[in-house]
Amino acid sequence: MQALRAMPRGSGPGALRGLAPLLEAAVAEDTDVDLRFRDELIRVLGPVMGEDTPVTVEDAAACVTGVEAKLLVATLPPLRAVLAEVQGLKFSLTHEAVRVLSRADACLQQAPKLVTRVELERALGAACERLAAELSRLHAPVPVPVEAALGVARGLFGDGPQPRGAAVLEMARGLDDFCRRAPLSTSDLEALRELARRADEERETPGWPLLLERLRTVRPRLIPQKPLPPLYRSLAGAPARVPLAGSLEALLRPMHVCDH
Repeated sequence: MQALRAMPRGSGPGALRGLAPLLEAAVAEDTDVDLRFRDELIRVLGPVMGEDTPVTVEDAAACVTGVEAKLLVATLPPLRAVLAEVQGLKFSLTHEAVRVLSRADACLQQAPKLVTRVELERALGAACERLAAELSRLHAPVPVPVEAALGVARGLFGDGPQPRGAAVLEMARGLDDFCRRAPLSTSDLEALRELARRADEERETPGWPLLLERLRTVRPRLIPQKPLPPLYRSLAGAPARVPLAGSLEALLRPMHVCDH
């Protein structure tokens, strides 16, 4: 109201463009507007628009945004509600946070071009950047790009289809737990090899080579080489090295100390 009162008489609709955020917020609040607001609209717009002068908040917002008043009334309340939810998130990698971000993403797909939509797009982008950083730490050394973060998180919480490279991500996510249980029992080793077989089917994904190198690094801890008696140690010569395997699963096969 104060911004409207500050405008000269007959300023016209162009002068209202700077009030778009305030008008959109007023439409979303869906509260009774002081009749003085109507009088101010008539004062500012009437000399230019005549009988077409908007006299309600919804019509004024429609005049400024170019979006029909009915569509604004239907769109803005849920759009601004989810914007507030996204802005209020303290953590990104929780089930509730991912649901909020999913709702925001769905709203963006349907929302017309509005200032509120731009604000939501910006807030969602920042939240997805934080989500991608958390997911990348969880799946290190396999990075999760920002554009894939929401899909990966949905799959992680069972709210959507598994993303591309899901097996590679699953193995990367679980490798630290296997390391904590090292040296691996027969059943644990078989479980890890099964994960490796599935991840090998996704070797075209960017994270696969990084996971292979990580597994090569931790393999001695997972499957430690048994010490040899002195006689056999002398026959074996140099200690066996981690093989340069061409797959994750092959890297988890037993090592042969010598060929004698």
